[in-house]
Amino acid sequence: MYKTTIYILLFFSLLSCGDGGVTRNGAQFAGDTLSLASSSLLQIVEGDGFSLVNIRNPWDEERLLHSYMLVHRDCTNVVAPSGVTMLRTPLRNQLLFATLHAQLLVMLGCDDAVTGVCDARYMSIPEISAGIADGRIVDCGSSMDVNLERLAQLSPEAAWVIPFKNGGYGKLDRLDIPLIECIDYMEDSPLGAAEWVRFYGRLLGVGAKADSLFFAVRDRYEAMKALAAGCEKRPRLMCELKNGAAWYVPGGASTMGQLYRDAGAHYLFGDNNSSGSLPLSFETVLAMADSADCWLIKYGSDKDKTYSSLLQDFSGYRLLRPYREENIYACNVFRKRFYEETPFRPDILLEELVMLLHPELADGYQFRYYEKLQK
Repeated sequence: MYKTTIYILLFFSLLSCGDGGVTRNGAQFAGDTLSLASSSLLQIVEGDGFSLVNIRNPWDEERLLHSYMLVHRDCTNVVAPSGVTMLRTPLRNQLLFATLHAQLLVMLGCDDAVTGVCDARYMSIPEISAGIADGRIVDCGSSMDVNLERLAQLSPEAAWVIPFKNGGYGKLDRLDIPLIECIDYMEDSPLGAAEWVRFYGRLLGVGAKADSLFFAVRDRYEAMKALAAGCEKRPRLMCELKNGAAWYVPGGASTMGQLYRDAGAHYLFGDNNSSGSLPLSFETVLAMADSADCWLIKYGSDKDKTYSSLLQDFSGYRLLRPYREENIYACNVFRKRFYEETPFRPDILLEELVMLLHPELADGYQFRYYEKLQK
């Protein structure tokens, strides 16, 4: 960390908690700016009894998306400056909208701070399901149409929401509930997204634990990346399934595109600068897939897919080389916690991809997400 002095002209006034004193109107305060290893969207400044967190707007680099002042509950006589959301930490009563953040709180041992969720039917996390069943966690309905009566019953200290460009938060916009804008998914690298655990940990009062988790994830990720770089072969990789008229694949600059590259794959759709999803025609995919060595697919179903059921979905799959040579690996996200776990544990996913693509390294490895597609 390095010492920095921040001025009110930027975002806020002086806060000093040691004596309960507050200085305003243009004063300065000193804090430590954390040296963030990978995130391009976060800035965290720590002072005596508080943290300031600035989140850069990924759609408008001239503006901040949000600024938070995290103040310990024992720190008194504090007033947040205009334009800064003050949160008393550790948060104890939270409404979550996304299953990946619920899984993260379980990972950090803070799931007792979850008191409400939206889209509960998608949260296949035992600790959350048990809380809903015994009434400790309130099901607040759909994220698209929050149940206001249940929300009033819950009266959360904060709601964790997913921002989208030019999007709002529906009924939440009309309520006086602080919103934690979780823009981790817009980071430009797998480790950048994972580093948001350091912000979330400070919300929950487990900042040191969250820091240790991230550093362990980073070190393991880099070790697996180095292991893959030492492999002589780079299997040619294709991914995903046709969806309607288009075949959506991760862009070369997306986090998944980077994961494939770091795993030592030659990703067939990686020769572009897109950080999002690319819609391709089947003809485009077919023209490239004749050189593919391996095909990774993800889907959600109560019944596992097979080679036969793939053809029932789309007969054109039979023309693809990995189909003909039976080299398809599948992840049924209804049975595997792929989307819940991997955003904050990209090291686990990278290890799996390295073992899958370089089987000579995989002696004794137990796959967590992917498995060979069955006939």
